[in-house]
Amino acid sequence: MLVFIGLGNADTKYLNTKHNVGFWAIDMFAKKHNLEFKAGKGDFVFAKKDNEYILVKPTTGMNCSGNMIQDLLNFYKADIKDLVIIFDDVDLPLGEIRLRLQGGDGCHNGMKSIINSLNTDEIARLKIGIAADDYKRPSEEYVLKPFDNKYEPLVNQVLEFTYDAMSSILKEGVVFTSNHFNKQIIGEA
Repeated sequence: MLVFIGLGNADTKYLNTKHNVGFWAIDMFAKKHNLEFKAGKGDFVFAKKDNEYILVKPTTGMNCSGNMIQDLLNFYKADIKDLVIIFDDVDLPLGEIRLRLQGGDGCHNGMKSIINSLNTDEIARLKIGIAADDYKRPSEEYVLKPFDNKYEPLVNQVLEFTYDAMSSILKEGVVFTSNHFNKQIIGEA
């Protein structure tokens, strides 16, 4: 069973911030498949489709995202190779996604927590670019603000693109999907 984990901050003051784009992707996937979230046995909420996949949103806060993952994997008898972590990447332009099968944390504290908790960097991750043309450092401030309204159409497009990539992962696997989706730019067929 595939385990999609979207990273974000569950606190209501962060719900509309760029740092929650991982939650938004998980929410969109659940909505399109008519799945409801419920409390998990741990610090997360989840929606599940039979033994095909589970959609997870940690409730630990971004910087502690890894704390619940080992318990989650044990409970669902899943392996690290079944994980796909979905999160924001300030180093990618808004409108692009990247699926990587391994790598460092990219200075993302949620991913850093997961790598440290699982003691490996061989974890599939689907990064969603959030750097719009108004991006200014420090990143810590930028990610905790909402997108300007003018970016709403592009944000919706990238979420649809992420949905397509998640669907491809389910049907074709992570290798095929990374080869296909990493080459596309939104708007290209």
